[in-house]
Amino acid sequence: MAGCSTSGGGGDSGETELRILANITPVLTKEYYEKLVQPWVDEHEGVTVTIEVPSGENVQSTLQQELASGDIPDIVASNLDPVVAPQLLAFPEESWVLDTPLAQENAIDGKIWQVATGAQIQSLVFYNKDLFAAAGVTEAPTSVDDFTAALKAVKAAGGVTPLGTAGEWVTGAQFAMMSNPALLESGDFYTEVTDGDASFADSAYADFLEAYSGWIADGVVDPAALGLKYQDSIDAFTSGTSASIVMGNWLVPSIDEAGVDFEVGVFAAPSLTGDTAPQMSGPAQPYSILEGSENKELALSLVEYLVTDEKAVTTSLESEGNFRQGYAYEGSPLNQEVGAILDAAPGLVIGTSGPGIPGGFGDELNKQVQALYVGTTPADAAAALDAWWGLNATQ
Repeated sequence: MAGCSTSGGGGDSGETELRILANITPVLTKEYYEKLVQPWVDEHEGVTVTIEVPSGENVQSTLQQELASGDIPDIVASNLDPVVAPQLLAFPEESWVLDTPLAQENAIDGKIWQVATGAQIQSLVFYNKDLFAAAGVTEAPTSVDDFTAALKAVKAAGGVTPLGTAGEWVTGAQFAMMSNPALLESGDFYTEVTDGDASFADSAYADFLEAYSGWIADGVVDPAALGLKYQDSIDAFTSGTSASIVMGNWLVPSIDEAGVDFEVGVFAAPSLTGDTAPQMSGPAQPYSILEGSENKELALSLVEYLVTDEKAVTTSLESEGNFRQGYAYEGSPLNQEVGAILDAAPGLVIGTSGPGIPGGFGDELNKQVQALYVGTTPADAAAALDAWWGLNATQ
């Protein structure tokens, strides 16, 4: 790659294609990524960037297929399970890498294999203030018991689904958004489970599984939710047919753009005690480079641009309502409410992937939460999580 540097200078006189396997969502469309990289492409003559839509169930499964076939992308634009870290390029220990959000916290064996544009907060409940008020709920619930009572009141008022959810990855992700703050606020629970000093059956997960099972039994969630897609859950909320939805801050732009005809509020996911809990957080719009890429220097240059250029970073942050110290944009009123929740949070905790968490744990959690819909008891779901961890964790 003569003439190209990791600082983004110069152009390549040859014809080179960079392939980005990207996480595609209602906001992060193929067109979004194409516009995001275009200024960098304009500065690199003879280089094209192709945005690839996952052909499998998600980015992770598609990447595994491509690694098996040997036909790999250069860059992956998505959160990845650490199990693939050995096949990714270790980023250089330079300031532009070290300064990216959560880079050092998510390092494996001291190596940074993923750099993010911003950070998300995820333990949020967006709700239809009009429907809650009509049901007599005028204050945001702070405890799980109060939240359950509010959902029951909305159900009694009739006409809508009190708490919106869906199948796919949504069920387990929402569960983690609610429960991980309680699970992790007092210590390194995941390590304790691996060491045999703790269990899911005797943890906050057991309490939240019990509460979730009760929501299913009480009909405050759609009993057919597992047949719904993620977009269905968004459409249900913005159309007013569901009264609330647990989701990360990336939902804000979808709500703003929907032009809803009701007042939307947001509050921190309720805790078991009613006390303000930490927020589950994660890297927003992260990038990794495949070790097997034949275009590593170009890939590094592009990723550096995406996570350091002020316009690129600001565009990325604003697209999902994400946050990063030192970068500002004019957020909507709803986005500002989310920012206030972040400011009030006593800390941040991780989700269902990261250092020390066996690869695939998020999928297993999703499976067990969804099993509640078909009759699995909370105790059996928690026991299944412990059994899975015992088989997959490395002591």
